[in-house]
Amino acid sequence: MKQILKKMSRFALATGFVFLTTTSFGQTQQWPETYGQGTINADYCVTIDTSQPLQEFYKIDIAHLNFANETDARKVFGAISNNLLTYRVDFANHTAYLNVHADRTKNPENVTWWNNYIDSLCHN
Repeated sequence: MKQILKKMSRFALATGFVFLTTTSFGQTQQWPETYGQGTINADYCVTIDTSQPLQEFYKIDIAHLNFANETDARKVFGAISNNLLTYRVDFANHTAYLNVHADRTKNPENVTWWNNYIDSLCHN
């Protein structure tokens, strides 16, 4: 009986952890109403607008990439996301959104640095 209760409590703990991570952490990222502009080429290399100061969020038109479905688009943008860059796909509107995590760099960096960083990811 003790083993059954122990297993049930572990299951309840694990279930609670999954619930918390999908509700609490999944809702922490807030996407704004306005964005800087970004572009992406056929090799999935992103460039952000350097005519404006660094923005936290960028909107990128992906219509020209002709993804077959949302899953394919999410796979590509999931593969180019990392600790400093998070992408979200709006397949129905042929748009991707980039969240630049400037707070995660050792020093504050400008838009040119970020463009160079993003470009360096395309050549690795």
